[in-house]
Amino acid sequence: MSDPIGCYPWLVPARRRLAAYLEAGRLPQGLLISGAAGLGKGVLADDFARRLLCISPSAEGACGTCQACHLAVAGNHPDYLHIEPEEAGKRITIDPVRRLIDRLSLKPQYSASRVVVIRPAHAMNIAAANSLLKTLEEPDPHTLFLLISERPAQLPATVLSRCQRLEVRLPAREDALRWLHGQGVGEDAEALLAMAGGAPLKAAELHGGDLAQRRRRLFDDWLAVLREESDPLAVAEHWAKEDGETVLTWLHGWIADLIRIGSTEAPGALRLANADLEPGLRKAAAGLNLRTLFAHLDEVDAARRNLEGQANRQLIMEDILINWSRLGSRGARH
Repeated sequence: MSDPIGCYPWLVPARRRLAAYLEAGRLPQGLLISGAAGLGKGVLADDFARRLLCISPSAEGACGTCQACHLAVAGNHPDYLHIEPEEAGKRITIDPVRRLIDRLSLKPQYSASRVVVIRPAHAMNIAAANSLLKTLEEPDPHTLFLLISERPAQLPATVLSRCQRLEVRLPAREDALRWLHGQGVGEDAEALLAMAGGAPLKAAELHGGDLAQRRRRLFDDWLAVLREESDPLAVAEHWAKEDGETVLTWLHGWIADLIRIGSTEAPGALRLANADLEPGLRKAAAGLNLRTLFAHLDEVDAARRNLEGQANRQLIMEDILINWSRLGSRGARH
């Protein structure tokens, strides 16, 4: 059987840490796998789950040939359980958690172990998280909970405290670009990687569309608002037609790069997340101070949280761009 982790070399260090848990006999009942979206955390969790459920595992992982492996691949293993939102972007409610708890009252049906994957864990509402907490507080020694999340801070502290944490880290930029080139992503690789926050799988998903060009247009709009060459209200109307989460993620990255530029005394050592936009970012940074940039970054973070509710997308963009237009006239960098 082909090795899924071998396709994504940045996952290898995390798999080694999981293997170390087994070798030391210190496998936790709850494990939170965190990291940016687009890194393959689900692939890592699935690989480890199959290793635990396999009848004849090797040091490298599941054998891929036993009955347990065949059941896991087919999605029919009775001891490999999943909880996900009923619809993408929706919350995980208490009902599926209750059904899970009822099922966990029985012994594993096929294997000595049982694995429960909850993805994305931060999608659990309060009632669901509290219901799961009771199970985590009285763990079944045969059951491993794998919680997958790119927003672990949104999980209740009580749930976090019951889980050990394994963070999947972004690969080095050069390694990510090399992988993307190997996937056939050409001249847009650098821009796509920047849009994806450095996550190669997310960058590969973006390949083939016009997102790189749209990002560049929004960046040019953003700079024009700062220079008072464009009306922030008119730009906000245009931006409101884009995916709000995507736009705010780009804004967050651009502002973070401005802060990096303003905080670094050695320009040659500077590594920007949006390296393809460096000339425009450097011009913008020349007239801004760090204190207002940090405040603006907090504003964008708050807008991302508000966007998850019922807030009006255009009003959110208007507030951000009006405040952004005022930054250029404020004092020199502190």
